[in-house]
Amino acid sequence: MSIKKITPVQGVVIFGLLSLMVFAILIASQFYLSYTEVTKAANSCFNIGGYPIIQKTGLEMTYFECVKN
Repeated sequence: MSIKKITPVQGVVIFGLLSLMVFAILIASQFYLSYTEVTKAANSCFNIGGYPIIQKTGLEMTYFECVKN
């Protein structure tokens, strides 16, 4: 049984695909962490009888206020 050598083009394709997968995982984790941050803040506000006012820029929560009646 012989092991086939990887050509330079195949190496570039493999490296590109792995890089794309790592990039996609990092972006997905940022979306998830942003979602959990907003959800946690909003739920904490709802638990004390208020309603949240949230502003986001991209994946970052830039403003949060819990308004109580």
